[in-house]
Amino acid sequence: MSIDRSEWGVRLSDRVRQALAANDIAAARRLCAEGDGMARSLEKEYSLMLKGLGITIRILLDQLEEAARRATDEARRALSEMLRSFCADVAKLAPGGDDGGEPADPASGLACARRRLAAGEARFDREHAELARRIVEALDRGDGAAALALVDRKELAEFVPLHDRLVRFMAEVWAWVLERLGAEELSRFHLASAEAQRRGFEAWEHLPVREFARATAFLVRQHMGDTAITEHEDRFQFALSPCGSGGRLRRGGAYQGPGALPFVEGPGALTFGRPRLAVYCSHCPMWNSVAATAWFGHPQWVFDDPARADGSCAMTIYKRPESIPAEYLRRLGLRDRA
Repeated sequence: MSIDRSEWGVRLSDRVRQALAANDIAAARRLCAEGDGMARSLEKEYSLMLKGLGITIRILLDQLEEAARRATDEARRALSEMLRSFCADVAKLAPGGDDGGEPADPASGLACARRRLAAGEARFDREHAELARRIVEALDRGDGAAALALVDRKELAEFVPLHDRLVRFMAEVWAWVLERLGAEELSRFHLASAEAQRRGFEAWEHLPVREFARATAFLVRQHMGDTAITEHEDRFQFALSPCGSGGRLRRGGAYQGPGALPFVEGPGALTFGRPRLAVYCSHCPMWNSVAATAWFGHPQWVFDDPARADGSCAMTIYKRPESIPAEYLRRLGLRDRA
């Protein structure tokens, strides 16, 4: 199935909903089984996103293990509490598996987080497949209302809460590094995280630019934000309103009140050269621009107006690296091509 560029940002579940709203049971059934040309099927719709988040979190856990050895006792206690909370939340969202008891220190907390993550992923795959099967059964008997209720459950009750908790944990990890070890260490932490995922960035680099833009659209739409993509002679522009990860954290009040996430203060690469930036969003300039420039000689994503207070974000993929504005490189402290 081929999808027009203007619809790259529409998730498969929403396409099924659209078909059901039009009472087109056959189209809904076909989408569930065959996907939309981006997601392979309704069963596999969010599998890649959960797998990707899991890979990233395991990388962060490995780095935390090393960072904890250099942390103060107070910082280690804070890390233990953060890991304990994560383990408890994942156990509630995706129960199953032996948690090995409540973690008491960073080492046991890291081990618990790895076990809970694996158990949560396994349960999600089982539940997602079962719900997809039940949706198809409902469609086969012509019950669009039951199918719609199950689509909502699959996405809004099963995927979104787990996705959001994993994203929040990533933000908490970076917040811990920033507050306990400092901004310079956060920069190093981000670059090490990017390096551990370099094969994925290299795969993107080898794609034709249109396919790279399409892959980017698939990634950002699976984060549950609203995504609009426009194509121009020299670029693809992405309007995220909100960004489904950092933007939804911002809209959800994660940077306010008790337990608020911090902002990175001061212009530099961590902040896109701005006076301050939400800590979760600080991985974007480091991974997609700073690390990418070190590897490939140019950013892969250029952020035009990132991490706005309303949760929205704007970014661009340029069809030719030489079109990337020199001012963007300057703000991130990257060497001008000239």
